[in-house]
Amino acid sequence: MADDKLFLTYNQQMRKLRNDKGILCSGSLHKKILVRAGYFNIVNGYKTPFVSGQDENGNHIYISGTSIDQLQAVKQFDEKLRSFLLRYITQVEEETKTLARYKFDECNENGAITWYSVDAYSPNKSLQEKMSVISKAYSELSKSQLDYVSFYMKNHKQIPSWIMFKVVNFSTFIDLVRYSKTEVSHSLCHLYGLEDEEGRPNVKLLIGSLHWMRKIRNSCAHNERVYCLT
Repeated sequence: MADDKLFLTYNQQMRKLRNDKGILCSGSLHKKILVRAGYFNIVNGYKTPFVSGQDENGNHIYISGTSIDQLQAVKQFDEKLRSFLLRYITQVEEETKTLARYKFDECNENGAITWYSVDAYSPNKSLQEKMSVISKAYSELSKSQLDYVSFYMKNHKQIPSWIMFKVVNFSTFIDLVRYSKTEVSHSLCHLYGLEDEEGRPNVKLLIGSLHWMRKIRNSCAHNERVYCLT
């Protein structure tokens, strides 16, 4: 077993940082950083800006004077960035789902064609694609523990589109946008100015942007690093 896989006390971790990595780490305040953040989280997560190269054995060489305080500062910046991004991503998520649901019903005879009918989706998409997204939406609705979903399940013959769009995972929502009639994706493009030089909706950019937003959102929600996300 490699040395870095062995259990190390906080004092041993501090010595490892000083002796093996040349990172300044001593005293009770630095130990508190390790206690609260964890060695792996703070060192492996936030060391990259301070690495200047590698030695002959492949070990990282750190910029002279690097301290655990500096790694902690990058971690704190990352935490603020996650909070900032999540705030606005959830806002965009709500906006896109609200407008998409409205346009979905509007272009389907004002909701007369239900979301679980293949006729509610683009004629340019395959039956398999349309059945797949309908199936995913059904599955996620059936697993939902939300009160209003349970109420509709027990008291109504069908789940309305506004509930379906609100409840489904964001990845499923993106598929709904991809496979819906063009009015849905075009309305979102116009909302956010995702258009080409001639003002035509750039659906490819929309779908790519939604997937990128989903990736960042998931990283924020699971407390993963976002400052270096690519």
